[in-house]
Amino acid sequence: MIAARGPVVRAGGGAPRGRRSGQALIEFIIIFPTLLLLVLGAFQFALLYQTKLTLNYATYQAARQGALKNAKMNSIKDALAAGMTPLYVTESADYGDLLKARVIAAIEVFNPLNMQVEVLNPTAAAYNAHKGDSETGTEIPNDNLMYRSSAVKGGMNVQDANLLTVRTTYCARLVVPIVNKVIYSLYFGVSGIQDVLSSAYFADAGPAGFGERCATIADQIHSLANLAASYVPWLSGTLSSIASTAASAIPTTIPLLDWNTGGYRIPISSIATVRMQSPVTQSP
Repeated sequence: MIAARGPVVRAGGGAPRGRRSGQALIEFIIIFPTLLLLVLGAFQFALLYQTKLTLNYATYQAARQGALKNAKMNSIKDALAAGMTPLYVTESADYGDLLKARVIAAIEVFNPLNMQVEVLNPTAAAYNAHKGDSETGTEIPNDNLMYRSSAVKGGMNVQDANLLTVRTTYCARLVVPIVNKVIYSLYFGVSGIQDVLSSAYFADAGPAGFGERCATIADQIHSLANLAASYVPWLSGTLSSIASTAASAIPTTIPLLDWNTGGYRIPISSIATVRMQSPVTQSP
């Protein structure tokens, strides 16, 4: 007599192994884009953090050089470029690579589309108010400050007028694929999303007060064409065609340096204040 067999019970119960594997694959496919975005985002934010630290140091060096060189803008920018040089050094780090990094840094700093350098203090009003107290009449007095009058002229006294405050705003590149478009879109909002969808970057849209910062030369050409078209609407099509031709003819990669001046960028800022060691000889 053969005994009847009951239903086969699997250890641990639950769905068959094949079904569980399929469910795990579906869950992985769902979570993978988010996980990838987080990993790539971590790399990009680490690079931005490095850029911010480098900019902080470079801004201090620029303010220090300006304090020694009469707050002249060229001296400030030259020191800023020197401080930004490590940001563009590659792994080889030989003399040729160091020279290339120094040239790239100078291009980035002296390009008004990528770097904005402002002297916040002393102001032009303070310079004009205090320069008459100097022997030459063309500079803010810088000697014997502790014995000079602390009367306020042009919004500040002569002691405060000898504090050099420099603010730099740099358009940092977003180089990590995929996440660069996401960060750019989040930073610039709806306008940024439209730029990404149209495969464009460096729109004139930006945070209040930033104006047309973080823009390429090509964008400036299109902006001028649009401005001209607003005055002569019947030439808008022709002007747009000319602007597109001119913009496409401008290379975004600098020969020999292999440095791309384009790409997605967002602005980061830094401020440094240093006591003047030489008199301010020109209006900020």
